Amino acid sequence: MHDALSLLRLYTEWGVDTAVTDTATDHRLSGAGAHHLPRLPNPGKPRQSAPAVQAPPMVAPHTLRQNPTPAAGSEGGITSLGESIALAQQAAAQASTPDALRTAMEQFDACSLRGTAMHTLLPSGPTNAPLMLIGEAPDADEDRSGHVFAGLCGTLLDTLLAPLPLERSQLTLATALPWRPPGGRPPSDAEQRICLPFLHRAITLFAPRRLVLCGRLPATMLLGKDTPTTRREWGTLALPGLGDVPVLAMRHPLQLRASPTARREIWQTLMLVMKTLRDTP
Repeated sequence: MHDALSLLRLYTEWGVDTAVTDTATDHRLSGAGAHHLPRLPNPGKPRQSAPAVQAPPMVAPHTLRQNPTPAAGSEGGITSLGESIALAQQAAAQASTPDALRTAMEQFDACSLRGTAMHTLLPSGPTNAPLMLIGEAPDADEDRSGHVFAGLCGTLLDTLLAPLPLERSQLTLATALPWRPPGGRPPSDAEQRICLPFLHRAITLFAPRRLVLCGRLPATMLLGKDTPTTRREWGTLALPGLGDVPVLAMRHPLQLRASPTARREIWQTLMLVMKTLRDTP
């Protein structure tokens, strides 16, 4: 009984609403027997003409709201990756404040991820923070809530921050992508390149004193594919209008559950961050 309830709960979470069988069913024909076709007239009798029915007046269709930026790959819209990246760069560059960047990201339609995600994940926290933590692509909890580092990820982040002389409210938090890929799949290279201008602009506008990249995706997008998340040494990231920013790559908080090795590496990285904050506040 417990297994059956668990399976039913799983089906509900997946959105299953139709039972299927081993044999395909043509639902267009299902119930056809309940609908009788009209009887044909007797060919021996003259057919009476039906009274004329006046056609209803034509109604003008509703005007659809035009999106500020056409979606990538849509008919008559953006068809090339280069155009989508250029639009992202233009929208990000025109944002002069964090609030303007939030508006630009919410209105941006040249990335297919925006159409499938529930929320646009926006950077949160103060400007000029001691640390800016950048996580992976939004997970299911973040996408449902619309908040960065929500759910289990946020609980594990609080565990990581406990030894540091900082509170969560003092940090700037962001995700590498503003939208969750469907089903939590890895984002494509094209999706990363389209979203990168918004991440660069967020770092510039929030102007943190240091960056901590939590996971492989932000490290890959900002530092390159060959950057390990266990290097445990500060590097630099050069951004226009901001200069060189100290940056450190580490494992994502969710990997605290992965293995004792992962927990040890995360703890060693935290010790480095704590030492850096103590020596150079």
